[in-house]
Amino acid sequence: MSEGPATPRIIRPVREPSRLLMLPILYGPMRYRAEGREHIPRRGGVLVVSNHVSLTDPPLVGYATIPRRSYYMAKSELFRTRALAWYIRALGAFPVVRGSPDRNALRMARDLLLRGDCVIMFPEGTRSKAGTLRPGFAGAGLLGLEPGVTIVPAAIWGSQHRWGPVRVAFGPPLSTDGLPAGSRSKRAQALTERMMAAVAGLLPKAGGPAQDPPTGTPGLPGS
Repeated sequence: MSEGPATPRIIRPVREPSRLLMLPILYGPMRYRAEGREHIPRRGGVLVVSNHVSLTDPPLVGYATIPRRSYYMAKSELFRTRALAWYIRALGAFPVVRGSPDRNALRMARDLLLRGDCVIMFPEGTRSKAGTLRPGFAGAGLLGLEPGVTIVPAAIWGSQHRWGPVRVAFGPPLSTDGLPAGSRSKRAQALTERMMAAVAGLLPKAGGPAQDPPTGTPGLPGS
């Protein structure tokens, strides 16, 4: 992968006050609950893969991973405003160009995972406003193939509603055993499909509708 911007660092004096400000809203009107946190290892590189139904999903899933510090990809459009870019970077966000094989974003995520950090990823690439799971992009699978990375599936539901209730559910780590032989890209796509199947299985635990694992070619709406 080509060289790109430096690997991001969370700024604790920004993150901690932001987290504290969220608490009354999370456990008040949003009725936030998380289960399955025991599946998140306390140490080592962890890739959390989740469905995506709201713009608020990254911090809501990230909050459930505490005490781990979590980084996440955010659409590059959010970084066009200097003040907003600075703030979300301080919370662990880094930009990704959606709908493309963004090598810089993948390199950042890989470096964070190999550094032993937790990275949250939404393989669908964008929100599903209807809540219907879409096929995942193979970039998630590529990261999951990195040595020493633990893949933890997650599901979130209710964040698309104004006042929830918001539920986050984590499942047991996924194995990379039994992937089809062939090129790395073929194995990555197969692993991404395994991720999305696990997410589909977790949706009812998060309060969402039962769904079959998504099939077909990944893509953004309108593409």
